[in-house]
Amino acid sequence: MKGFKELGLAMTGVFPVREAVDMAIATEKAGLGSLWFAEDYFFRGGIPYMAAAAMATERVRIGLGVVNPYSRHPALTAMEFATLDEMSNMRTIFGLGSGVPYWMSQMGFDIKKPLSRTRECVEVIRKILTGENITHDGDFFTTKDIQLVFKPVRSNPPIYLAFEGKMGLQLTGEIGDGAILSIFNTPGYVKFAWDRVKEGADKVGKSLDDFEMVSYLPMVIDDDLDKAFGLARDLMKLYVPHSQPGGPLMEYAGITSEDTLSFQKAEKEGKDVAHLLTDKMVLALGVVGDVESCIKQLQELSDAGANTLVAFPVPGTDPVKTAQILAKDIAPHLK
Repeated sequence: MKGFKELGLAMTGVFPVREAVDMAIATEKAGLGSLWFAEDYFFRGGIPYMAAAAMATERVRIGLGVVNPYSRHPALTAMEFATLDEMSNMRTIFGLGSGVPYWMSQMGFDIKKPLSRTRECVEVIRKILTGENITHDGDFFTTKDIQLVFKPVRSNPPIYLAFEGKMGLQLTGEIGDGAILSIFNTPGYVKFAWDRVKEGADKVGKSLDDFEMVSYLPMVIDDDLDKAFGLARDLMKLYVPHSQPGGPLMEYAGITSEDTLSFQKAEKEGKDVAHLLTDKMVLALGVVGDVESCIKQLQELSDAGANTLVAFPVPGTDPVKTAQILAKDIAPHLK
């Protein structure tokens, strides 16, 4: 599927749960199409957020972006997915990715073969969600006589995958119902992602008519451009040192391996990375500016193939105000 679908809002574990629920209610009231919750380790958990938001809202879609195939057995993931789908009355979208390597290493997980492990994890989850009795003996997971004691409200809820590189995106096209693109994606990267997704889909003869590409975007909408760029830069400096040097996200943003290595060096030395981020870099890595400028930037991403454009929270901005501006002043102008 190509063409604009909706605007959404993402929330991370920095928000107290009560605030996140209030923002979920406000987001639905504003008229946005979806809410997305991250599972960032050692922050607040994404699944409890989703459960709370599901019970407090009625219409907005609720996405999980993302859990990984290491820290939970797929049987537990399937159980949680089915429960959340019931709580939300089938409004949930489930996301799987290989996990942040640093966090995985902190917990002692061996993160070899992430694509093969994710493939098998999705396979086992889908089997369990049919409600049937499942026995599986694979390379990574074993299940013996497993069956949910309740009937899932959907036997095949949508599962989206989140990978940056070529092979992961191909896998996403092959077995996923959608893709969740990391923050810092650009129109060039969105096109790259679609081409790789299509390769995966073509491999198995799969249609992409209903496939959804979700784009997470650091977004600061403000007429005060100095303020907008400053807030965006303060968020970006926390993430760019951990980006892959020469990886496709940075490559399509025009940020060289040398740039990324300089970010890493500065962070290790305890220096402020912000001064290394030029205005050009900030504009490439996020959606920043006044309403008119943000409409243009978002339309370029939509034209490239991003269906659902999701505002990633930036400290110093008001998420509720952002949701209201997106719904009232920006969404009507996107196509």
